[in-house]
Order: sequence, then C-alpha cells, then structure tokens
Amino acid sequence: MRTTSRGKRVGACARSNSTRSSRGCRRRGAGGVDHRERDALLAADPDSALPLKVAVLSFSPIARDGRVLRTIGALRSQGHDVTALGFGSRPPLDCAFIELPAPGGPMRHRAGIVATQLPANVAPDLSGRLHFMLHSHRAARDALVHLRPQVVHANDWKALPSATALQAVNGAAIIYDSHEFAVEEHADNRAWRLVSQRHTKAIEARFIGRARIVTTVSDGIADALQALYDLAERPSVIRNTPSFERVDPAPVDAPLRLLFHGVLKPGRGIEASIGAMRLLPNHHLILRGEGAPAYLRHLRALAGSVGLEERISFEPAVEPAEVVRAASRSHVGLFCAPLDTRHNRFAMPNKAFEYMMAGLAVVATANTELAHFLDRHGCGVVADACAPEAIANAVGDLDAVRLSRLRMGALHAAAENSWDREQEKLVRIIDRLPHPS
Repeated sequence: MRTTSRGKRVGACARSNSTRSSRGCRRRGAGGVDHRERDALLAADPDSALPLKVAVLSFSPIARDGRVLRTIGALRSQGHDVTALGFGSRPPLDCAFIELPAPGGPMRHRAGIVATQLPANVAPDLSGRLHFMLHSHRAARDALVHLRPQVVHANDWKALPSATALQAVNGAAIIYDSHEFAVEEHADNRAWRLVSQRHTKAIEARFIGRARIVTTVSDGIADALQALYDLAERPSVIRNTPSFERVDPAPVDAPLRLLFHGVLKPGRGIEASIGAMRLLPNHHLILRGEGAPAYLRHLRALAGSVGLEERISFEPAVEPAEVVRAASRSHVGLFCAPLDTRHNRFAMPNKAFEYMMAGLAVVATANTELAHFLDRHGCGVVADACAPEAIANAVGDLDAVRLSRLRMGALHAAAENSWDREQEKLVRIIDRLPHPS
C-alpha cells in the first residue's frame, strides 16, 4: 500500500463565484451549481461550512475510471479534503492517493474469487468474513481505519465491507454508489452465476442498509435496488455522464463510421455488431478499448471469418480526457447489448453519453432504459434485437438528413445531461450530511 502526497490544497474560502455564504467565503459551484439553498443551510448551521474529510474507495484503476474521477473532482470543487483509494497510478487530480495492492495475475485473481465467493452458495453468512481474505480488501479496510475520514464514498458493492468496518470505529457516513445492478451484472455468464452471484447479493444485502445515502446510474437500477432490499428511500439517480465538452463533430461522408468504445468483453453485443457489417457495405466499424487477450483474439478471428478485416478497426483505449474528442471522428455510436438480464435492460452506460457529447447518433437495443432515453431526446435509433440483421436495419435506415437531425439531438441531450448538471445532485447530498466527529 503506497500513499502519495497531494498538491496544494484549495481552502474552503479560496474559491470564487458570485454567491457568498454567511461566513463570507466565496463558493464556486461545481459546473454552475446554484448555491442559494446551500447558503441558507450554512447560515442555519455554520459548522457545515467546514470541509469534510472524504475517502473515495474504488477497487478499480482510478486514473482510468471516469465516474470515480468525476466524483473526486466534484468533491474537491467544494473544498472537501479527498483521499482516493484504488488500484494503479494516482489520479490526475488534486487529492491524496492510496494505492491498493493489485489482485495479481489472472490465475491468482480467479483463485481468489473462487475461494472467497463460492462458499456463499452454502454459507452466505460467511461472505463478510471471506471478503477480507483478499489482500486488497484488507488493505482498504486498514487504510480507512487509519485515515478515519468522516465520509466514505464507496463505489460498487466490493467497497461496502471496508466502509462499514470504518463506520464501526468512528461512525463515518457512507455513500454507496452502485455503478451496476450488481446481483445481475454478469448474469449471462454461467460461471459467474455459479461462483459469484450469491456472494455478491449476500454482501450487498448485508451492508447496503448501513449506507446513509445510496446512489446509482439509472432509474431501473434505483427501483430494483429499493424493491430488492426494501430500502426506505429510493436511491438517488446520478447519471454517468461526461463533463460538458464542445467538439466539432465529423462531417457526414463515406464510409459512415460506427463506433463501439469501452471495455471489450462478452455481453455487450460486439459480436452482433461485427456480424452487422456484412450487411452494411458502406460502413466502417471501430472497436476502441481494451479487453482480455483471448477475447480480443476471438473478435479478430470473427472479423476475419466474414472477410471484414479492412472494414473493422481495432484501436487501443485512449486516456479519459480524450475519449469524447476521439469519438467525435465517428458518426454513430453502438451499444446493442442482449436483453437476457435486467442489468442490460437498466443500463445507462457512460459510453452512450460520451457518444452524445461527441455528436454521434446512438443505436441501442429496443425495450431498454437507454432506448427510451434516445426516443425521448431524439438522439438515436433502436435495434429490435441484439442481432446482426436488427443492428444493420437500424443503421441502414439512417439517411443523411435523419442522421444529421439525430446528431444534433445528441449534442443537445449531452448538454442537458452533462456531469456539470448531474454533479449538482452529489453536491446537494454532501451538503446535507451531518458532520460526525
């Protein structure tokens, strides 16, 4: 476990905007946050003007995790003292960072999952204890107890036990941010269902009630979590959207460029998108992102088997700050996941909002929350199924006039739903937390 120092802190009074609190500090909003209500609360409770000590815990490579980076940025913009805990290199932000030990190589990682998660099938009550058999989970728990923050922003279910361990020590407030519908995240994978599903549910069921606030990325997941765990309050929905960024979308020319970006893994309709290219002779497909080597070989072989190597490009992932600009060189963004799990039906992935911010028309599978969003905002089309023919039909129906209209709708939808607006919800949540000792 390694701790790196933070750069110069921005004090609670060292920010600027037109709104002042009762204590005379100028308060800068996060992307234009209206702080009149906040300042009224501060006048009634001056102690709440003090910055909070917040730990943001995520068992992910934080420097490449867009939602976690945006969360840290929103908290820092309000003057809170933030320490990030996660894997990999330190995030490119003004915060302290504790690097957690990585899970190890693929074989060791799989062995750890089996050893700690499979027993939940016969003894779910042991899940909490088994969770801490993994070195990274123990390291996170110990780091939090040593750090003693007042608030833990726990990203996804794996962070809940460590956050709760700290809560038993100092009463820390927990914000649980569920990026996925965890109990069905990989429900299309038989091995995951056999090894991990009951453990995931046991952890989430045991600890979600300890969170002061629960947040998630879509209305479907919010409703499902409340029903599944009988939560007194519906989780707050904070969409996984990028910060507003003005780009120059690519002019419509031939061939039309289709894009899938993000992690390349099964269950995302990538094979169906490759198959659709047989029926779209005037299109080019770009697959941009990282994935397991065996799966990437499978995708390349699939593209080769239908003679499409020249019209399907595989590109490495770009840095988070470059995602939207790189996407703007394409015309249409794809996310046509199969409908075999509620997780896929509820998904509102960040890639869809990145496509919109880049001025791409979006294609999604019908009868999903994303499809309803596209219809409501006039920024995309739906494929009847996660199948090559359905995707080809949806894309093939886009003439130049319709495509231009949808791309303009995407830019408007992106501006209306950017992180600059979504983060206001997180700011209000933090503002209303009591300040534990």
